[in-house]
Parts: sequence; structure tokens; C-alpha cells
Amino acid sequence: MWNETISKFDKYPSQQKVIKKILNLGLRVSEDKKVYCQDVEINMSSLAKSLNTDRRVIISTIENILKDDDLKQIFTNIQPAGPILSNISQQLGLGVIEIEGNAQECGILKKVTEILAERNINIQQAHATDPYITQIPHLTLITDKTISGNLIQLLLKIDGVTKVSIY
Repeated sequence: MWNETISKFDKYPSQQKVIKKILNLGLRVSEDKKVYCQDVEINMSSLAKSLNTDRRVIISTIENILKDDDLKQIFTNIQPAGPILSNISQQLGLGVIEIEGNAQECGILKKVTEILAERNINIQQAHATDPYITQIPHLTLITDKTISGNLIQLLLKIDGVTKVSIY
């Protein structure tokens, strides 16, 4: 899905890093050549610093996005997904399951939710990283209660699952 978008920057590896960061954070590019997280303007120098690059690379990337109708349509309409509760789950009394595996394998989420439903465990939040944007794609599920470690072996039996962490 993202291969075509990212490949438009094959000649510009620094801009490709910017594209991946913008996608990963759900940032939006505007017609006025600025970057936003919803309605909050993102400082170009801060974004550049996070990528260990120059702000001119950010500006060039934005200009290239706005010149291309397909890219413009994508990047002027992106929205962030919201907070991921995994880092504060303990304070909220929630459980976390992180699953790594083959992103091309169909039905992993379905099988995991069936296992949880059989144990009356509700999912409060689900977040899956995009395999084209992140090196190691994973699925993070936040549950309404803490999870016992005995579920790890059961979840590892699901086709395509290579690693399970529960905390």
C-alpha cells in the first residue's frame, strides 16, 4: 500500500525518512507548506532534529508532496490515531498484549480476539503498526484487565505469530 508512495522518494533518501516519520506520527501537510498534528502546528526544526536532518529537507519534502496530486491527496488528509495507552496501562489497571509476527498472515487479530473473548477479556484499544512504515510490525492490544502469563503459549500457537509479550 505505502510502497508506491514511499518509492516516489527513492532518489531522495532523506526525504523518504521524512515521509515515513510523517506517516508514522499521523501528521498532516497543509497547503501553506506547514505540518500539523490535527490543528497543532509542528515546528519544522524540531521535526528535522528528530530525524537528524536539516529543516530544509523537511521543506523540500513538503514541496514535493504538494506538487504531486496523489501525494497531496494523501498527506493533506491524514489524521493521527490518538493516544496509545500501553505505557500507562499499569496506572489505569489495564493489561497489554504485544504480538509480533508475519503481517501478511490473515486472521491473527481475529484469532487473538476469539481467545480473549473466550476468557471474558475485553479489548479497550487495538493498535497495529504498518509493516511498510515500521521495521518490525506488531499488534498492541490494551485489555480491560491484566493478563496472566499462561496466555502466551496459547497465542504463540496462532499461525504467523512469532513473539508475544504480556504486561
